Amino acid sequence: MACNEGGNIMKDMSGFIHIILQMALLLTISKILHFFLRRFGQPSAISQMLAGLLMGPSCLIHSPLYRHYIMPNINEDYLLSLATLGRMCFMFLIGLEIDLPYMFRSSRRAAIIAYGGALPCSVLAACFSPVIYYLTNAHGSRLTFALTLMLIFSNTASPILVRMSTELKLTTSEIGRIAISAALINDMSCLTIIAIISTGATATGGSDSLGFSDRATLGLIALALMTFVTLVTRPFVRWINHRNRHRHSIRNTEVVVILIFVFGVSVITEMLSYNSMMSCFLLGLMFPRDGGTQRTLVRKLSYPVNHVILPVYFGFIGMSTDLFVVFHARFFWTVVIVVCLNTFGKVLGTILATQYLQFPLHEGLVLGFLLNVKGHIDMIIITMARKNNIWGQDTFMVFLTTIMVSTFIAGPSSAFIVRRERRALKYMSMGLEFQKPDSEVRILACVHGPRELPTMVGLIEASRGTDPTKTPLAAYVMHLVRLTQKMATTMLYHQQEDHRMDDNDEDELGGDDARQINTAIDAFTMENGITVRQVTAVSAFSNMHEDVCNGAEDVRASIIILPFHKHQRVDGKMVLRHAPCTVGILVDRGLGTGPTAVASSSQVGAAHHNLVAALFFGGPDDREALAYASRIAVHPNISLTVVRFLPMRRGEYEAGIEMEASKDNEVLIAINNHEKEAQVDEEFLSRFYDRYVVTGMVSYVEKFVENGADTVTALSAMEGMYALYLVGKGGRGISPLTMGMSEWEDCPELGSIGDLLASSDFTTTGSVLVIQQHNKTNEGDLDEDFLML
Repeated sequence: MACNEGGNIMKDMSGFIHIILQMALLLTISKILHFFLRRFGQPSAISQMLAGLLMGPSCLIHSPLYRHYIMPNINEDYLLSLATLGRMCFMFLIGLEIDLPYMFRSSRRAAIIAYGGALPCSVLAACFSPVIYYLTNAHGSRLTFALTLMLIFSNTASPILVRMSTELKLTTSEIGRIAISAALINDMSCLTIIAIISTGATATGGSDSLGFSDRATLGLIALALMTFVTLVTRPFVRWINHRNRHRHSIRNTEVVVILIFVFGVSVITEMLSYNSMMSCFLLGLMFPRDGGTQRTLVRKLSYPVNHVILPVYFGFIGMSTDLFVVFHARFFWTVVIVVCLNTFGKVLGTILATQYLQFPLHEGLVLGFLLNVKGHIDMIIITMARKNNIWGQDTFMVFLTTIMVSTFIAGPSSAFIVRRERRALKYMSMGLEFQKPDSEVRILACVHGPRELPTMVGLIEASRGTDPTKTPLAAYVMHLVRLTQKMATTMLYHQQEDHRMDDNDEDELGGDDARQINTAIDAFTMENGITVRQVTAVSAFSNMHEDVCNGAEDVRASIIILPFHKHQRVDGKMVLRHAPCTVGILVDRGLGTGPTAVASSSQVGAAHHNLVAALFFGGPDDREALAYASRIAVHPNISLTVVRFLPMRRGEYEAGIEMEASKDNEVLIAINNHEKEAQVDEEFLSRFYDRYVVTGMVSYVEKFVENGADTVTALSAMEGMYALYLVGKGGRGISPLTMGMSEWEDCPELGSIGDLLASSDFTTTGSVLVIQQHNKTNEGDLDEDFLML
C-alpha cells in the first residue's frame, strides 16, 4: 500500500513537472509568435491561441518525440483548472479596475450595443439552425440545438475583448470603454441564461443526475452566498484600509487572505454547479476604490495575470482544438457558414445600434468586430451541449474551431480598421471651448509633493459640478518624483514589477511624500465619492515632461494642471513640449493647509462659499479659461464672476492696434486676425451669457480701460476679493489693453496678466490658474515658456 502511495506521489510529481514544462513552452512559443505578429497589429491573445493550437492535437502532438518528452498526455484537467484560475483572476481584476461611474452613465448605450449586436445573431442562428443541425450530424432536441446555437452566436468574450482593447490602446477611449461595458453586459446576460437553462435541463431530459428542485436549491444557495459576500466585502476591505491608513500598500499576508477569500467564494460557486465568472467580477466591483487595498491588488495581480495566467487561459482554447476534424468537407463548410453568419450578424447588428446612437461608421465597425470575439462562455455552452447529448464529440470540435476562427478574424479585423482610421480614432484633445458642456472632463493634475495637493484636488472636486451624471469627471493625480542615483539603483535591482513599497524606505518612489499623498487622496475619495486614480512618474527633471505628456495621452486628458515652478526645491526649468491637450499652470497661494486638509475641505469647492473670477480680455486662451470656468460655475458652493475688459473708446483702441502692428509692418494681417478673433469672442460670450448669466448662475461685470496701466489699476482693485482667478495665458494678439505689461514680466510663461497676478507686488491671497488652449493645427507645440515648471 505504501508502494502504491509512493507511486501515486511520483505520478503526481511527474504530471506537475510536465504542466510546468508545457506552460513554459506555451509562453515561449506565444512570445515568439507575437514578436512577428505584433508588427501587423495583432493582439497577444491571437499569438497565445496559435501557440496552444501548435501544441495541441492540431500539430505537434503528432510528433512522437514531442509526445513522449513534452506531452506524454494532455493534462486537460490540470490545464482546465489553470484556465479557470486565470479566468477567475482576470474577472476579479476587471471588477477592481472598471470605471464604475462611466459604466453607470453608459449603461443604456452599452446595453443597446450589446443587445443590438446579439439580436441579429440570434435571428440568424434560429433561421439556419436546421441546416447546421443537418451538417453537424447533431442529435437531440432541435429546439434545444437552436437555443444553444443562438447563445454561441450572441456571446462576446469579455476577457479577450479587454485584452485586445488594451493592446490596441483603446481602453481609455470612448469606443474602448463602451466596448468593454457592452461585452460585460453580454457576458453577464449569457451566464444568467446558462444558469436558467442548466437549472431546467433535467426537465427536458438532460443527463444531469440532479433534479430540478435540487438545482433550484443550489441556485438559491449561490444567490444567498453572493448576497452575504456583497454585504461583507466592503466593511471588510474598509477595515483593512483603516488598519493600513498610513501605508502605501497593504501587507502581503492581507493580500493572501483576500485572494483566498475570492478563490474560496469562486470554488464554492463552481461546486454549486454555477459559473464563477459573475461572482469574481461582482467581488471586484464591491471593493472600495479608496484606500491601499484596491491599489495593492491591482499592482500585484496585473503582471502575473496578464503575462502568465491569462496566456494559459487563451492557450488552453487552442490546445483543446483539433483542426483535423474539420478537414471533412461537411464539417469544413459548417465552420465557414457558422463563422460567416456569426460575423455578419454581430457586425451588422452593432453598426445598426451605433448608427441609432449616432456613432461614426468606423467606430461601429471596430465595435462590431471586437464584440465578435469568443471565449470561455462559448466553451461552457458547447461542453454543456455535449454533456446533455445535444451533439457528439465531432460537433463539439467543429464549434470549438468556430470559436477559434471567429476570434482570429476579430483581432486582425479590428487592428486593421484601427490602423486605417488611426487619425480618427487617435487621441486628439480639441479644447474645452469646443466640447459640449455635459461632456466628460478628464483632468491630469501633477504634484511634486503634498504641498500642491489640497488646491489640486479642490479644483477636481469643483470641476464635477452638482450632478456627476450630468457633468462626468475622470480625475488623475500624477506624482512627479525626481529620479536620484540611489532610486535608480534600487529600481534596477527590483525591476519595477517586483518593486517593494517598504515603509522603512523613505526614498522609494517619493518616500514619505507618496504616503501622505496616498492617505490624503484616499480620505478625499471617501468623503467626496470622487475616484481619483494615482500615477507616479519617476524620472530626471530634464525629461519629466515626456512622462507628463505620455501620461496625458494615455489617460486622454482634457487638461493638464501643473504647479507653478517657483515652488520647486531644485533649481532649473523643466520644459514640457508637445502637450496633447490644454495645459493650466496653478499658482497656489495656500488654499488648504496640507494634505490632511483635503479630507475635510479643500477650500475650492468646500462647504463654504468661494468667490472665483474669470478674467476675459479676448483670444483663444481666455475662451478656454472661461470654458473651464463654466464647468466649476455649476458647483453649489462656488460663485463665479466673469470680468470682461473692454476698451473705453473704440476708435482709440483700433488706432492702438494699428500703431502696435505697424512696428512689425504687419498692419493688415494684425487687423484682420484681430477682427476674426473678436467675432469668435462675441459668439462664444453670447452663448455663455445665455446659458449661465441669464439663468443667474454666473455674475457678469464689464470694466472699461484704455491701456495697460489702467488694466493694472483695475486688477489691483480686485485684490482680496476672490479665492481663485482664472485667466488665459495669452493668444490675444496685439491688444492695447495689455500694452506695455510684458516689459516687466518676471515669468513670461504665465503671460502678462498671469505674471501680474502671480507677482509679489500683487499681494492678493487668491490662487491663480493660467490656461493655454491646445492648438489643434500645431498639435503638441504649445509655447515652451508657458510649459515650464
